[in-house]
Parts: sequence; C-alpha cells; structure tokens
Amino acid sequence: MPEDSRPAFGRKNYHLQPGEVFVTAEDMNVSTVLGSCVAVCLWDSRRHIGGMNHVMLPRFGEGKEPSTRFGNVATFVLLDLMREHGCLRGDLEVSVFGGANSMLSAGPLNPAMQVGKNNIEVTKSVLEKLKLKIIVEDTGGTIGRKICLDCSTGKISASFLKKFDFTHELSR
Repeated sequence: MPEDSRPAFGRKNYHLQPGEVFVTAEDMNVSTVLGSCVAVCLWDSRRHIGGMNHVMLPRFGEGKEPSTRFGNVATFVLLDLMREHGCLRGDLEVSVFGGANSMLSAGPLNPAMQVGKNNIEVTKSVLEKLKLKIIVEDTGGTIGRKICLDCSTGKISASFLKKFDFTHELSR
C-alpha cells in the first residue's frame, strides 16, 4: 500500500461520493472511502491534473440507465474529462484501489454477491480496453480503504479502515 501521508490542514479537499467522477487542475486533494467500491486515480505529471472516480457496481444492466456508478461507464467518463483538461493518454499515471469483499470471512459467496471482485475485474478490463497501464494497484482483501490523491504532486495516500469487532455487544 502506498505511503500514508495525511493531507495538510487547511488545504482544499473534495470528498468524492459513490458514483462520482472528479477532475481538477487545482492545488487540492481528492479523497474517498472504499469498501467493495473501486476508485481509479489518473494523474498527469506534465499538466499537474488529477482525477478520480468511485465505482459502486460492475455493470449497468438491461433496463438501467448508464451512470458513473458503474464500472463499465465511470472510467470512460474519467478519461474523457482528463482529455477535456488537455491531458494525453501517454502522460497519465493510473492507480486502482478498493474492491474489498468484507463478506468473505462469512464463507463462500454466490458470485453475484462478490461485488468487490467484480468491480475490480470490470475496472481492469476497461483500463485494458483504453490501453491505460496500471502502475499502482491495491485491491481486494476484506477491509475497506481511505484514498487521498494530492492533485498538485500526484501522490496518493491509502490506508486501511479500522475493522471493529462488535461481537462482545451480542452477549449483553
């Protein structure tokens, strides 16, 4: 996992919500919290432009409207927004985070319930189609993550969320 360097106080931060895509050339941070969701971070070191998406579900299906909540839509939109800011595909650094399956500890799951795994697979497939090579990846596992992209330097901090054990509450 990348170095955990906390953003400085007083610095502008945009907290990305599930299903959102955000791109900026401002000197600021973009952060999000992921469980089974996946985030793709794109950074253009030449132009100092950063962007992130927050994928909730792998694919939009029949009868559903395409939305950036879905992995087979969000990364295409993220790349388009980066291009609108003047970024070139060859200048982009790609990082992928998230896709935890916190239910794995409960035993084998129905494949449809493996949202984290499916989000990772679809995201990687889209990146491959777009010919974007992943340089940093921290995906899977059973614990969520907090991600913060510094859009002025391209540095990404990632930390695991604390997993709380509330089983002692059941014995009361």
